[in-house]
Amino acid sequence: MAGITLAQAGEAIVYPAVPWSKRLFSLKTRSFPKGSVPRHLVQFLFKKGGVPATCARETMDKAGATRIHAMNACVSAALRRK
Repeated sequence: MAGITLAQAGEAIVYPAVPWSKRLFSLKTRSFPKGSVPRHLVQFLFKKGGVPATCARETMDKAGATRIHAMNACVSAALRRK
């Protein structure tokens, strides 16, 4: 198990251990600052007008599983084009 430095201790997240673990808790470091979005995930944000927002507008007339399949196809096609 890798440890964390004292400088990272303020940013650490403590989780209760899973039932089968011998440890009392899990200590993890935060990957990204709270509220920030990693650059590689910005294209998937609805509020930034990314691909999902565009595909949601295109599939508004569908419902249920039909819309899910249409959304998946739309997102796949849009990301393939980039």
